[in-house]
Amino acid sequence: MRHDDQGERQLMTAAPQTEVPAPPSGPPAREEVGAVKPRRNMRLVLLGIALAVIFALLAVWAVNRAGEARSVVVVANDVRAGDEIRASDLATTRLRGGEDVRTVPASRLDSLVGRRAMQALPAGSLVTENNFEQRISPRSGDVIVPIAVTAGQYPASGLERGDVVRVVVTGGGQSVEGLEPGTSFDGVVLALGPQGDNGTMTVDVSISSGDAASAAAASGTGRISIINVAPGGTGQEG
Repeated sequence: MRHDDQGERQLMTAAPQTEVPAPPSGPPAREEVGAVKPRRNMRLVLLGIALAVIFALLAVWAVNRAGEARSVVVVANDVRAGDEIRASDLATTRLRGGEDVRTVPASRLDSLVGRRAMQALPAGSLVTENNFEQRISPRSGDVIVPIAVTAGQYPASGLERGDVVRVVVTGGGQSVEGLEPGTSFDGVVLALGPQGDNGTMTVDVSISSGDAASAAAASGTGRISIINVAPGGTGQEG
């Protein structure tokens, strides 16, 4: 029995010892992973370049458009409402911006000569399409009556198209049956004629067809005045 024990001790002593490596003292080395380069789609790249060029061209066009001057018609001399436009009353100028204003191109200047101003046009102002609107139509059931007046028979502030007025018979002058002083006719100014050298001016007034004959007769006697009831009114109908 002792012999066997001694043999086992010899075997255990002679058994080879396996060495376990000591853990590294520093942090574990990182494995280098090769960078993966994304694959570029050349079509997208070219599309981006094309869009950038287009936007740049549009920006240049917008800047040039905003700064582009155009030739328009302006008033050279003061023009009164109802005056006939003469060539000397108009001129041209270069205008930048203001595309929302209905200006008249310089190429149409000649077409304005001979037309009547529907409102006062001070020198230096831009001529617009609104200065030469078509005449206002009479109110429903009215007719157009020309009323001749001179200075003192209408307001010193003047009359404008669309004014609601009252044509009043005054005293003195030729007697006309049925036209007693104070008789009046309501109407709306449709147009203003040019003022003559003697200050006489014809005003087209929309007056009821039932009063038109009397109003015309009163105008012929010179015994008449025009009272401005509602300046710039819109009493016209139809």
